[in-house]
Amino acid sequence: MRRRSKERNSRLAIVAIAICAMITFPILMIPVGLRQSTPAGVLVGRAYADTYPDADQEEVLFEDWAITSQDQLPDDVQQQQGDLDEPPLTGMPTQTVGEDGLVYVQEGQALDESFFDEYARDESKYSNVFTVQIVQTYDSAELPIEMLDTTTFTPTDEDMYISTNKTILKEEPNMDSVTVADIDRSTKVTRISRGSTWSLVRTEDGVKGYLLNKSLSWDMVFNEIDRTVWVNASDLKLRSRPSTDSEVLKILSRYTRLHCSGVANNQWYHVTTDEGKEGYVYVSYTTTKAPPTPTPKPAPKPKSGGGGSSGGGGSSGGGGGGDSDYTPPKISGKNGQSIVNIAESMLGVKYVWCGESKSGVDCSGLVVYCYRQIGIGVPHQSNSIRYCGAGVKRADIRLGDVIVYDLKGADGVADHVAIYAGNGQVIHASSSKGKVVWGNMDMGSILTIRRFIG
Repeated sequence: MRRRSKERNSRLAIVAIAICAMITFPILMIPVGLRQSTPAGVLVGRAYADTYPDADQEEVLFEDWAITSQDQLPDDVQQQQGDLDEPPLTGMPTQTVGEDGLVYVQEGQALDESFFDEYARDESKYSNVFTVQIVQTYDSAELPIEMLDTTTFTPTDEDMYISTNKTILKEEPNMDSVTVADIDRSTKVTRISRGSTWSLVRTEDGVKGYLLNKSLSWDMVFNEIDRTVWVNASDLKLRSRPSTDSEVLKILSRYTRLHCSGVANNQWYHVTTDEGKEGYVYVSYTTTKAPPTPTPKPAPKPKSGGGGSSGGGGSSGGGGGGDSDYTPPKISGKNGQSIVNIAESMLGVKYVWCGESKSGVDCSGLVVYCYRQIGIGVPHQSNSIRYCGAGVKRADIRLGDVIVYDLKGADGVADHVAIYAGNGQVIHASSSKGKVVWGNMDMGSILTIRRFIG
């Protein structure tokens, strides 16, 4: 019986200890929980206070100054205000400085800007910082002088282009130094190193020298020109940009005529085709020499006493020296090919002022004669032809169209006409050669192109 009572007491003791432990442990952990849940700002503030124990004075904000009452002012400040001979003007701020160095104002008033010495504040802020002042200097030509020693230039190795006219290379980065070479605009150079205002470059010929940075361009520079060239290769690529990596716009065949409006580094042309397509081609695959003209056919010998060919007017008198081998031109109707055939039959006929027959013609007389054979009347005078028929664009030119020229200069007067025969060639009566001959379409400044056949 005694043993059972002892065992029961032991179990009760164990239970009591367990209950006490369950109650006591949370209470002991409360400080830990408080520490863990302390806001970060409080922890940082405590750390700052521990590190800087002398900087724990609470900062007085402007709002505190503005609402500070007279009773709250330090005794020395109240004394200063009491010693004033005259009271402050109504509405004007009363500003005082206490021994603590703080500025006090009355309620509802603002600080005057004179209390803030910005210059002194900046002087204090940068008093221990080393500073220098760099001043750009200029030579006698008012051009910048390089401020860096050439040994400190930034090394480079890049292709660039001359963007200014009359550019000169100097021995030193100074316009007063010796001139090494002259460089044309758009010339390609290699920049070796770069300074603040000058660069050291090398030409394609290996000449080195200094020039101003503003004389260099990353992009290819084009010089304006007005030139006619012809493709001198079997297949030439017309590109969208002056680069072999750019898009190919068209493949140009040999003898294609191109109008050049710009040239860069004597390497690329900016061109326009007769169809109006713009692009870039390599200079080395073109030529300024016009393609060879077709071999002129021998002038047909008219029959003895022959008049004009079929459809011709009675005014077309007989040709000189009859010959039974004469073959009349092929006329298939009112079309351009018939006009060309008739004009070819007139090759070799002598030039006669105001003539319009096989005995002789002038430039407009040849046009009158050819069109008369197919029943179309054209005035006998270049300037009159200029305003007759329908004007057409160069890109739309067809066989038999009449080209009106200004051969005497830029006076805008029509003084010559020719018949377009295809492939950039014309047939015309040449006063200098004294007969009807083949010619190049671009033998002079073209004023207009006229069409008399619908």
